[in-house]
This record gives sequence, C-alpha cells and structure tokens, in this order.
Amino acid sequence: MALRRYETRAGGTPPKSRDRPAPDLVGPKDPRPDGQARDSPGDHDTDRYEPGGGRPGGGRTAGARWVFPAAVATFAALCLSLVLWDGRMPAARGPDAPADTFSAARAIAHVREIASAPRPSGSPAHARARDYLVRTLTALDIDTRVHTGAEAAHRPDLSPTGADSRYAGLRLENVVARIPGTASTRPVALVTHYDSTEAGPGANDAGVPVSVLLETARALRTGPPPRNDVLFVFTDAEESGLLGAQALVNAPGVLPPDAVVLNFEARGSRGPSLMFETGPDTAWLVKTLAGKVSGARTDSLLDAAYGYMPNLTDFTVFQEAGHQGLNLAYLDGYTHYHGATDTPDQVDPATVQHQGGQALGLARALGSADLARTPAGDSVYFQAAGWFVSYPVGAALPVALAVAGLGLVLLRRLRARGMLTVGGTCRGFLVALGQLLLAAGAALALAPLTASGHPEFAHYHDIGGHGPALAGFLVLTLAVGSTSALLARRWAGPGAQVAGAALLWILLSCASAVALPGGSHVFIWPTLGLLAAATVLTSRAGTTVRGQVLAAALCTVPLALLVLPLLPLLTDALGLGLVAVPVAVAALLTALLPGVLPILPRLLPVTAAVVAAAVLAGTALLPPERAHHLRADLTYLLDADRRTAHWLSGAPSDAWSDRFLPADAESGSVTDLWPGWRVPVRRGPAEAFLLPGPRITTKVVGGSESGGRRVRLTVVSERGARELVILVSGAAVRGWSVSGVPGEFADDPAGDAAWELWVRQVPERGAELELELAAGPATVRVIDRTPGLPGPAADGANGTRAPALGVASLGEATLVATTRTLR
Repeated sequence: MALRRYETRAGGTPPKSRDRPAPDLVGPKDPRPDGQARDSPGDHDTDRYEPGGGRPGGGRTAGARWVFPAAVATFAALCLSLVLWDGRMPAARGPDAPADTFSAARAIAHVREIASAPRPSGSPAHARARDYLVRTLTALDIDTRVHTGAEAAHRPDLSPTGADSRYAGLRLENVVARIPGTASTRPVALVTHYDSTEAGPGANDAGVPVSVLLETARALRTGPPPRNDVLFVFTDAEESGLLGAQALVNAPGVLPPDAVVLNFEARGSRGPSLMFETGPDTAWLVKTLAGKVSGARTDSLLDAAYGYMPNLTDFTVFQEAGHQGLNLAYLDGYTHYHGATDTPDQVDPATVQHQGGQALGLARALGSADLARTPAGDSVYFQAAGWFVSYPVGAALPVALAVAGLGLVLLRRLRARGMLTVGGTCRGFLVALGQLLLAAGAALALAPLTASGHPEFAHYHDIGGHGPALAGFLVLTLAVGSTSALLARRWAGPGAQVAGAALLWILLSCASAVALPGGSHVFIWPTLGLLAAATVLTSRAGTTVRGQVLAAALCTVPLALLVLPLLPLLTDALGLGLVAVPVAVAALLTALLPGVLPILPRLLPVTAAVVAAAVLAGTALLPPERAHHLRADLTYLLDADRRTAHWLSGAPSDAWSDRFLPADAESGSVTDLWPGWRVPVRRGPAEAFLLPGPRITTKVVGGSESGGRRVRLTVVSERGARELVILVSGAAVRGWSVSGVPGEFADDPAGDAAWELWVRQVPERGAELELELAAGPATVRVIDRTPGLPGPAADGANGTRAPALGVASLGEATLVATTRTLR
C-alpha cells in the first residue's frame, strides 16, 4: 500500500523551484509548512524511491506510475472472481438422482405436503405434519417415536410484547427417529422444528429443514449402516418459546446427553446455508464440516456476531444443556420470513440442495467417525477462495498485538525518515474515521427514503431484492470517501491520510481481538497485508515493477478475500434498514484510496454521487413486493370486566387497518391495558362485542417463609381458546407452576415490571396455575387469545384472517381479558 499526494498535473516531477524531493512514500511532496513530513538531515539518496517507477530522486514515466494501481485492480478482480466461483450455489438434483445422493426435488415434495397451511403447535395442521413425519420415517424402516410431555421456560427475548415473558406448553409432541449404529461411539442428532408461526405455512421456516432431514434419512438408509447412532429429531413449539427442545433435554432417556447436535434452520427463502453458531470445544467439529462436506460455508465471525444478537433457536437450548454441535441456516429473502408468503412457491431448489448436501455430508462424516474422544478447544476460522484456515482462538490477541507492534515500528521508521509526522498521522486518522461515520450516517438516514416505495420495509426493515440498493450505497461510500480525501488534502495530505487509515485498521484489529476474537481475522490479516505492502513500497524494492506488484498483492488479496464478501453477507443478515454496517466496512476501504491512485480525479466525487443518486432513486422506484406479501397487523383487545374494547396495531398505517384505527394514530404505550407491554403500538377505540372473558377461580393454599402466600388459579376460556396469557402485578412472584409443570426458577422481574406467562395447548378443562406471591395485594389479569378478528374486521370466509406476525407480535388476534385482585 502506498501513501500518495494528489497531483493535479499529469507529470510526477515537482517544479524545480521547490526543494529537492524528500523520501516521500510515493514520490515528491510539497515542502510547504502544512504539517506534512519534511526532509530529514539523515536522509540519503539511497533511501528514496518512486513507486511509480524510475530511479531514486528522478522522475516517473506516465505509464510506470500506474503500475501499482493496475496491479491492485488486477488482483482485486482475480480475487473477486475466485470468491464468486467458490460461492456458486449447487445445481438442484431432480427426482431421478441416484438413491444415495440428496435430491432437492425429492425434498421439495415433502415441503408441499407439510406446508399446505400454517401449523402452530397444537393446531390441526400441526397434527397432520406430525403424522406425516411418523408415516414417512416408518416407511423407511426407521424406528420412530413421538414423545409427549409438557414444559415451561423463561425466554424474555422471545416476548411479543417486549416484556419479561415465560412460556409453557401443556402438550408437546417431539418426533424422534433413530438409525442404530454398528458400534456407536457417540450419537449424532440432526434437529429441526416442525411447527410454524400462525403467520403462514412456514414452507422455509422450517418446512425446508424438515424435508432436508427426511431426504437425508432416506439417502442414509440406502448405504451401509453408520458406525454411530444417527437420530433425526423434529421438535415441537420452537416458535412458542423453544419448548419442545427444552422438553427433550429435560426428559431422561430421549436425547442422549452426549449427542452431537446439528440444528438446521431457515430465516429467509433463499441463499446459501451458513454454519453460523457452534457449541463449546468445537474446533474439531468445524474442521470436520470444512474438510468433509462439499460446499460448506462458515466463518467464525458469524458465530462471534450472533452471540451479541437477541436471536434464539432450538440450538440455544441444546447449548445450555452442554451439547456440542453446529447450527446452520440460510438467511437471504428475509421478506418472506414468518409471513403469509412463506409458501412452497417461495422455496429455492438450489438452497434446498445446498442445505441438504451439508446435512447428508455431516451425517455420513460424523456417523462414521470415532467420537469417543474429541479434542477440546475453540478456534478462529474462515474460508478464502476455497481454502479453510483455522487457529486457536487464544492466538487472536497475541497476533493482533504483533500486528500492532509491526505497525508502530513501521510508522516510527517512516517518521524518522521524514516521511510522516505524528500530527499528520493523527489528522489522517480523523479523516478516515470521519469518512466512516459520515458514510454510515448517510446510509442510515437514506435507507428509509430509498425504501419508501416498498411497504414491506415497514415490517422487515428490508426490501425484496436489496442488491441494487446495496450497490447504490457502496457507490455513495466512494463519493463520500473521495470527497473527504480531496477536501482534507491540505490539512492531512495523502500520505497522512493513508497512515491514519492504517492506524484505524490497527486499532480495530486490537479491539476486535478483545471484544470479538472470532471475528478479529477480518481486521488482523488485511492490516498485516497493508503494513507488509507499505514496508515493501518504502524499501528499495518499491522502486521496481516487481516490488510494486508484490505490494499490490500483499494489500489487495486479504482485503478482497476477507472483507469484500462481507458486504452482501451483512446486508442479507441485517437488512437494508441497517445497511450502514456494510457501508461502514466499505468506508474502511475507501479510506485507503489515496494510497492507490497517483492522481485522484476531481470529477470522481461528483460522478460517484450522481451514479449513487441514480441507483438509489431507481431502487426506490422498483416495484414493491406484491400486495398479498404485506402483513397487516391488527389486534382486538376486549376488557370483559369493563366492557371496553380497543384496536391495536404495531405496524404503520395502511389501507386495511385504517378502517379501524385513525390514520393519524401515533404509536404509544398500552400499559394501562396490558401491564408490562413495552412495544409501542397504535391504538384506537373499538366496539365491545359480546365475547365472554376467561373464567377465573382463586384459592389461597398456604403461606410462604417470606410472609407471602401460595395461590392457586384455575383458568378456563369460555371461548375455547387454546392460548392464555397471565399477568401479575403489584406483588412479586417468587415461584410458579402451571398444570403441574414447574417454572425454571424463582424469576420475578425487577422493580415494578409485570410478571408475564404465555400458556399454549391449553385443554378444554383449562389450566391450573400455582403462584408463590410476596406479601401485599396483587392484581392478576388473564387474557385468552384466538386467531382472527371479530365483527367487521373478520373478512375471511370463516370469519377470520390469517394472523400477520404470529408469535413475533400479537398479529391479528382477538384478546379478551379478565382481572382479579388478590389480597
């Protein structure tokens, strides 16, 4: 990487009236007192070089000065070609594929059977899906059993109201099939969930993973039996609080405690299947995936970043229970996730083939391995152009510190030779940081405007097909970077700007090694490449074509292989609403522009800005998702005691919900209706329909050591609802159980927050809740919930509409509340 001065003339030789050229990193520099480096008395002609070519201290030809930029462009193009080639999706295999291989066509046939209707846990469609699983696996001569039980869990991150929520399922049905091993050293369990949200048929989430496991089981049965036991586990009620997985780990004898768990998920409708989460001591397992499974995609950055996100899957439960394993999912096509359009028509055969290849590859590799003793330890790992690289996670910080030490040595050497100053480097650092913040801020502000013509953005913070928008924001980043570089060139020259950008990369390397060691390689190795390139360019080798080509390779290859592929991946993962994150990464690259271009064209900022504006405007004018893709969000809440009713909506105003809510209704609190509800919603008055509230009976059954009391509540829905919500405020809950199922622990929320419990699969006779309450009066509010809406909002043939957001919010549902005060 070179540090260059922006020159406005075609030639590279300064006027003879200026001082003789000092050993600048790229050639002649302006000796004016602008804070840039000056000649040092210790400099000698032998220390000088011209990266553009020519002899030390001499001029450069117009062609030679472009050797380094041309080499950078060439290596970038070659690396991107390798990335694209390595990232190709597999061709989907048809129904006539060999019996021992995975066929997307055969798997998708299962999707069409399973995902014909929404199948929330306990629904008729859910029961049909369970029966289909048992029938299909039994036909393969695989021992298959349905394990029934009940479970309760504390999962505040899954709360549809943003409250501190608990969940209970009173009838859970997990399907477990087992292919016995010939000499099992340790069982391997392939896991997914077979329920869906109420929002849609769940063809991708998790119809595809279910079908992938069915087709994997079929293919595995065509060959010799595996050495290790292989289990195919289909959990219940994942969408209702991870309850099926919790029941599995708590039920003795169902899932062996030492089983290696491979969990398969979907958070979109297309794209590659990524291994994004690991359990403890799984360096060996990651190497197995990368070395034995063709087309595997993984990076420890995914695992490290996922740990900071408020997302949960069944794999969370297995990790908490001490299982080793891997979590795999695809995440592009997010605007169909948990929606009415998650149908079989939205399933991508290439995605099915990719996830299926991973499932079958892992089943065969682990099914035949000796798993009795596996090495301990975790690793930093990544893939680059087909190569898999890993090293112990404990090495991340020492490597980062070594890179930082090399950087400081190089900066000190350049300062001693008069090429840099401390002040100039600090100013360059501020320029680079300012570019990053300005570009990211602009992207954050412009993303909603770019998506203004796409109603789906209000629900997903993303749009269908965000590729053009990402391209526009990357060009905008180039415009911001080139503009700031030109405007700041007198305050911080090009050499100082590149040195400051390198300093920013060094700091990010060290910070990531501490806070995000699994993702530190994204900064450490590109930084090392930049410093190595600068070392070459500031040596005698930098005056030769070979030296400049070597420097171009050193700085470009790590950036192109490790950083550039992150831009679309981050956009797929975070959506257009958070496109500022990939833009910030891109800004780290544009900050290095002064080191690449010998002449920064003055028209570059204007041209890039015009192109960015055109692309972003074009994106805004692209047709939105089809009308039926939109998910109206409307809830009817009736207070059965006061006979008052309200319409609630967590979505922006739309043509359908505006029939019930004022179009100008602003989002606000509803804690007066639902204690503990933290998610702002729009609200408006509604007609109080004659709907009976839940019937509640209470009984004090004893006292407690803390001076409180134990209270038993029996709740029956007069409307036949299979879902209840119990809210307790005024007195802390010290312990609880529901229909004999104990809560995980005494987990009363802090302060005045309401205690909240969602109970699903409630039998007709109702649910019995036993609470241990602290001293003082308590208010208990019981709400029963049914899908669909009453009165004029019920525009379906059966008087209901499909819920919009299912468990992710209250969706389209009717809630009827009854309140009791316990003294």
